[in-house]
Parts: sequence; C-alpha cells; structure tokens
Amino acid sequence: MELISRKEKMEIIRDITLEDDIFFSKCLDGSNECASLMLRIILGRDDLEVTRTETQKWMQSVLSHSVRLDVYATDRDGNLYDIEIQKEDDGAPARRARYYSSMIDASALGKGAGYGSLPETYVIFLTRGDALGHGRALCRIDRYLDGGWEPFGDGAHMVYASSMLADEGTELGHLMHDLRCANPGEMHYNELRERVAYFKDDTEGAEEMSSVFEEILQRKIQQTREESLLKGEANGLKKGRQEVARSMVADGSIPLSKIAEFSGLTLGEVENIRKSMHA
Repeated sequence: MELISRKEKMEIIRDITLEDDIFFSKCLDGSNECASLMLRIILGRDDLEVTRTETQKWMQSVLSHSVRLDVYATDRDGNLYDIEIQKEDDGAPARRARYYSSMIDASALGKGAGYGSLPETYVIFLTRGDALGHGRALCRIDRYLDGGWEPFGDGAHMVYASSMLADEGTELGHLMHDLRCANPGEMHYNELRERVAYFKDDTEGAEEMSSVFEEILQRKIQQTREESLLKGEANGLKKGRQEVARSMVADGSIPLSKIAEFSGLTLGEVENIRKSMHA
C-alpha cells in the first residue's frame, strides 16, 4: 500500500481544528496554561489555576460502563474538571454529563475516606450547536433545594457552552472562535495559538502528531465516507462508492490509495475520477 508522504500528512493536519477531540486532547495534554485559560473564561474565574492536565484519561469500571475523558484537570485547590469537546449536539446528552460526574466522584474518593473529602467537580461540554435547546451560549447546572434558590451544596457542577450561540465580541466568543480556527495565526489567545502552531508548524511538534495521525485520518475518511454514502445510496452501490471517492478527491488531502481502500474502487477507477474532476 502506498505510504502517505509527510507533505500529505501536513495538509491534513493543517485543516484540523480544536473541535476535533483527538487534536484537542493532543494540544491540551500537559498544558496547564491552555486548560487554565479555558476554565477561567468558561467559569468566569480569574483566580483559577490548573496544576495538572491529563488527556484521554480512562475512568475504568469492572461492573459498568468505562469512560474516556477528553481533558481531565486539577486546580491548586484540588477541584476536578472534565472538558469534553463535542461537535454534534446528540453526543452531549444530559445523562452523559450525569454519568461522567459520577465516574469522577467514584475515582476521587479513596477507600476509607469520608464523603466530605470529595472535591468540587465540573463536567463541561463544549458543543457547536445548542445541545440543551435553551438558546443560551452558556448554561451552568447546579442543584438547589426544592422551592427556592438555596444550593444543595453537593459540589457537583455541569456546564454547557455553545459555539453557535456565543457572542463573537465576548471572551467566550473569542474562545469558541479559536476552537473552530484552523490557522493559528488567526487565533485570539496566545496560549492556544502557540500550542496549535507547535503541532502544525514546528518540526518537533509534527513528529509528535504522528502518534495520533492514523486515528485522525481514519476518522476523517470514515466521516467523508458516511456522508457520501448517504448522498449516493439511492443511486445504487457502485454510484454510492463513486460518490464516496469523488468527495474524498474533492477534499484534496486524502491520498488516492486511501480513497481506493475505503471506497471499494480500484486505484485506476479513483485516478479516472480525479482526472474527470480536473478536466
């Protein structure tokens, strides 16, 4: 199989934004500065300082569903934060937030420890659309006693932030712009700009990206394939495969050998499609 050249890899990486959870996790891994920036803006806390940041962290359970957190951070006061990047609204249901919160609690309470030692926890979903359907750019969910506004005080918090609804002139709007931005030179915040530029433009950073590149490529191809099959399914299998290949060729960053592999066409058929599109 034809190997992907460094130039082809860099073209694919160049188009990726922080809305991709794999790239998001890679950029924030160990970056307390980026995590602090994001949490300060989302929570309105100028004093918040993250002291530890982990990404793609597994919360394992032997008897129930395990979860993998995009970004897991701890601040200087011992509070815990989970930041989830989610393009599609249906990937951020309320009960997912509830379950993630419970898993963080389970991992935070050591054997023999009292419940009072549980830290404050925050499960944060960054979505493109309006996942909760409330029409607000930022929704913070806390528990209150029935019939009033007295806090229940359990220390569990959930937050939803919408890219689509954020005012572009605000700090949150600038943050959401940076999450959508492929060009680090056009980002508002230095912390994110420098981190993204490192993985996109720096030789050492690009080498680090190789560890997750195949996962990024496979996802990109799969998404393009699914979208194209939906368009072409009414025209039969062969035309559906041709539609898949045509969309991938139009993307411009996927090698022809990979297009042939995932579309089910021969390399020659893919080359003919490319020629016809550039005729």
